[in-house]
Amino acid sequence: MEKEKTERNSLNKIFIIAMVLVIVLLILNNFMLNERRIKVAEAKEIFKEQSRPAELQLIKITPSNCEDCFDIEKAIIELKNQNINITSEETFSINSQQGKEIISKYDIKKLPTMIISGEVNKSEQLVNYFNQKGEISENNFVFTALNPPYLDLSSNQIKGQVQIKNIIDSSCNKCVSLSSVSSLLKEQGVFIKNEKSVEYNSDEGRDLINKFEIKEVPAVLISDDIDYYSQVKTALTQSGAVKKSGFYAIHSTVPPYRDLSQNRIIGMIEVIYLTKNDCTECYSVSVNKNILLRFGIVINNEKTYDINSPEGKQFIQKYNIKKVPIIILSPDANYYLSLKQAWRSVGSTESDGWFVMRNPEAIGTYWDIELNKIVEANN
Repeated sequence: MEKEKTERNSLNKIFIIAMVLVIVLLILNNFMLNERRIKVAEAKEIFKEQSRPAELQLIKITPSNCEDCFDIEKAIIELKNQNINITSEETFSINSQQGKEIISKYDIKKLPTMIISGEVNKSEQLVNYFNQKGEISENNFVFTALNPPYLDLSSNQIKGQVQIKNIIDSSCNKCVSLSSVSSLLKEQGVFIKNEKSVEYNSDEGRDLINKFEIKEVPAVLISDDIDYYSQVKTALTQSGAVKKSGFYAIHSTVPPYRDLSQNRIIGMIEVIYLTKNDCTECYSVSVNKNILLRFGIVINNEKTYDINSPEGKQFIQKYNIKKVPIIILSPDANYYLSLKQAWRSVGSTESDGWFVMRNPEAIGTYWDIELNKIVEANN
């Protein structure tokens, strides 16, 4: 009897302990579920806050009488594409009292611009955007990434309005044109205020040539407002352009062009084709012309002579020619540097400056004048 009572008491204790553990586990489980709900709620609130557009106030300051200046409206549209909400937007002119006070307060140096206040630091993405476009100071952002033209407040002048003067020779219809320079500059974002062309032999042309010490025509004068386009300025200076009297002077380095020291067009080539007309197996001399054109050669005139013609015999005797078909080029071929370098492997440059081809076997089957027979090229 006593034993049964003891066993019953032990079972009661175990039951009580088990119940206590169950209650404790239930409490802990409820606590953990509650904590999880709190954290989920907090996470939702954080996400909601992060997703909420930053509330910003915008002030725009504009210059007067600057139709060509940077379009600040494009920058504002780009800004509005960010995760923001513009709660107020005001525009002030540089001449207004409010405009002057804002310029002074934020030490603004270029116009047009915009000042943004409010939650400018709300997100890392927004901060990065503002840092790329200007400066953040004490919850205010000032836009400084404007491209020229713009009003420079320190000098009260519009910067970045580029002028171009083309010095041309209309009598040379085969000369290289530099008219594409302005188009290339525009593609780089350069604003061309005005452009004009001047004949090299006009009074104005001669004045410009003397003033800027121009040696070759065509030439282009680019005003030093190009300095406000840093990448273009770097490219100009690296090309060797030197600034003088407010302009950079550049000229064609590819013939044909007028050399003012010689007062003639250089790079206009005369080509002589020397052949043996009855050699049907010989390669066509027209192949040589196609090669010349690939080197950018500009042919002024061309003549073809058979080796048995009086002219052909004169060339053979004068230059001791032993193989045909070949080409002979006038001395201005010397101005084509890539051709000049390649010519060393196929011909000679004579004392009178003419280029004489010596190795037609480099192209195809030819006639050997000394052996009086056809020689097949070893391709």
